[in-house]
Amino acid sequence: MEKVQKETEVKKKKDTVALQSELRRSENIEQFVAENETEFDIVSVADYVSGLLKKYNLEKCDVTKRGGFTGNYLYQIFNGKKNPSRDKLIQIALGFSLTLEETQKLLRLGGYAELYVRDSRDAFLMFGLEKRYSLQELNELLYKNKKKIIE
Repeated sequence: MEKVQKETEVKKKKDTVALQSELRRSENIEQFVAENETEFDIVSVADYVSGLLKKYNLEKCDVTKRGGFTGNYLYQIFNGKKNPSRDKLIQIALGFSLTLEETQKLLRLGGYAELYVRDSRDAFLMFGLEKRYSLQELNELLYKNKKKIIE
């Protein structure tokens, strides 16, 4: 009985296909959004990276060093004062040693396209993330293959 009660208390997220189907049937987008408010990831980049600090028990200076950042640029991102470019988000991912899935979420939250395996530079980036390359190792790989490095 207790288990059933707990399951009903926690609202489960709808799967993407169900949500898309509901959107197609919807007559009013405002009503759809209002009814599905809890289905959307409304998290800022600053909130997400702050949560990652706690998750991985890291300090900002650790991510700054491992991500190859200089000055206070990363701190401004953590404070929500800067909107980082796609490459800066990848640099943050390298600083955290994020998984590919976590990196894709970071890119989405930043308003950028996810890494796409059919894009050759993105394939190199994905490979480097999967293999836990450092920024230097990844840039060497990119440079060697005539791809734009992360600066």
